[in-house]
Amino acid sequence: MEFMSDMLSGADSGKPSLFEIVAQHKMSELLEPALRHVTSVYAHRYPRYLVRILNWHEEVYAALMLAVERHYLRNYGGSFTEHFYGTKRVRVRRIGGDNSLTRGDVWKSLVFLVGLPLLKSRLDQRYERASGGEAARLLGGAFARSSDEPRETGLAAEAPAGMRERLCAIGRTIEQAFQRYYPHANCVYHLATALYYVAYMFDRTDYSTPWLHLLGLQVRRLSAADYREMDARGPATSGLAAPANGSALRATRNLIARLLAGGLDMLKVALPLSIFFYRFLEWWYRSDFHKRVQQTPVPPPPMPPKPHTDGVAVPEDQSLCPLCKNLRTNPSMAPSGYVFCYPCIHRHLSDIGTCPVTLARAHPDAIRKLYADA
Repeated sequence: MEFMSDMLSGADSGKPSLFEIVAQHKMSELLEPALRHVTSVYAHRYPRYLVRILNWHEEVYAALMLAVERHYLRNYGGSFTEHFYGTKRVRVRRIGGDNSLTRGDVWKSLVFLVGLPLLKSRLDQRYERASGGEAARLLGGAFARSSDEPRETGLAAEAPAGMRERLCAIGRTIEQAFQRYYPHANCVYHLATALYYVAYMFDRTDYSTPWLHLLGLQVRRLSAADYREMDARGPATSGLAAPANGSALRATRNLIARLLAGGLDMLKVALPLSIFFYRFLEWWYRSDFHKRVQQTPVPPPPMPPKPHTDGVAVPEDQSLCPLCKNLRTNPSMAPSGYVFCYPCIHRHLSDIGTCPVTLARAHPDAIRKLYADA
């Protein structure tokens, strides 16, 4: 893999391969559905506290990722997934010979790392609702919601009649334009990403995505000097930290900042451990070991009822009928569990109504046929 990486990247050893870039993007795309799954599972157990979070999951996830990505961009010069794969972002135009990210670069990167995915997700959901979803695409327009249907919500419902009609007409025009042109915009979005991937793979550009090209940033591998600088700098800091002035309030604030920064740094270790633990659980629940552990032991068969002192004696030869003392024919079992010839036990229960061995009450309908070849 390293040979292929160097071959595709030419002589520039600091340039990540396309496989590393794609892995970073795929990892960032998988974090949101994984967190949504965990939230939905616990929302069923604690709906009072987590249902609202699940309803606004994308906004909550964007807020969390805003804090995480800002922390890693400020302290390590790359997003969370980029730092996880040992890469960083650098400026193409150096400032005073330094290619590190500025504060403006951090916030611009956050717009494309957090804001753009959230906006696109909301637009995708909006288009799904407006177009009728998969049913309309597979089964035709009968399942699509018509944009000519009047919908009066918000300001349009409270406005006067004339203005309400104009607002509804404007809303229908905007929705029709959105349904018509959004698929083309979405196609351009994915096509531009794919073209940049191809150009990056063949060294036609040093930018792996159009957004990095727009920002004037490149993704580079972390060098040994970068790791030495991180070690010399010490633990990562948080934007909440402030110079100490001897006050208890400032000390508490700095303590919270250190704990927050340490927790965000722990994601580098917690994520691979959680992935390993998840894979282990997945293997465990699918393996035969889990099935063996979950299997309840088969209980021993119940003890046969003891023969009554006034009942018929059971012969030592198990193949003989206790009533006729001959070899059993058409063996059948009484409710007590003892086996007789069917004619013998049927006649006895019909006449007397009790088991001949245990003297327990029994009915002929309770006789069960035994099949020797079963």
